[in-house]
This record gives sequence, C-alpha cells and structure tokens, in this order.
Amino acid sequence: MKKIMLLSMLGMVLFSELSNATEIKPCICAPAGIWIKLHINLHRPKFDCERGFGICAFVTAGFDKISSPSEKNLCLVRGQLNERNQLVIEIDETTLINYEGGSSVPYFKDKTSIPIMDPYTIPDATCRALGANTPLTIKPGNYPVSYQNGTYTIVFQL
Repeated sequence: MKKIMLLSMLGMVLFSELSNATEIKPCICAPAGIWIKLHINLHRPKFDCERGFGICAFVTAGFDKISSPSEKNLCLVRGQLNERNQLVIEIDETTLINYEGGSSVPYFKDKTSIPIMDPYTIPDATCRALGANTPLTIKPGNYPVSYQNGTYTIVFQL
C-alpha cells in the first residue's frame, strides 16, 4: 500500500512539473558564429558592377561595429559562414534604402527569394575573414531572403 501511495505521489509531482515546462518560453538567441562587416556591390559582374542586380565586389571591413561604408557604391552588410557552409548576409533596411537611392529595395521588399544571375567568387581575404579554408563562389540561382526587425537576411548555399 505504501508503494502505491509513493508511486502516486511521485506521478503527481512529475505531471505537475511537465505542465510547468509547457509554459517555458523558448530563448531567441543570435546565430552562433562570428559576424564580420562586409561592403558589397549589389550589381551584376556581367555589367562591370555598375548596373543590374547581383552580387559583386565583396570587401572585408572587419569585426567591429557597423559604420557607414567609406567606398563609393558599396553597401554595408554583416556576414558569416554557418555550420552548413552557407554564407548568411544581413542587410539593415535603412542601409539598403540609403544605398544608391534605394534602387535595390524592390529586389528585397516583400520577397521570399532574390535572383542571382552571375557567379561571383568571393576574394581570398574575405574568405579567410569568414573562416573558410577554400575559395567560396556564389552560384547563379534564387536564394531565400527573409525580413525581421528591420533586417533582410539572405542565405547563400555555397
């Protein structure tokens, strides 16, 4: 009889803890890894990085706080390589609006993917800053883009 009573009490305690566990809110954490500042040109290499939409001219800017790009025609972003060997790029909406008068905004606003028409090989210095041991190339294709809290996030499968 004591065993049945003890098991019943133990069961009640366990079930009461399970009901409390369902009320725990998940922790929204930043992605693991080191983010670096990058300046990029959002034009097509085919047109000498002067027009069209694409990825052209990655320039490593460092690890510290994001500031305004010092070079003409470059958009400041932050990037990292994730554990799946994907390049993740984040572009602040206000930075995108200020980049060349907002000409690239239509490619991002209310979209679920962006088209990249030309391949682009990321410079060796930027690859090293991202932690890559081999050259990285963004291949032509459609890449997912998401928007949250004023930031566009693009994931490039390399």
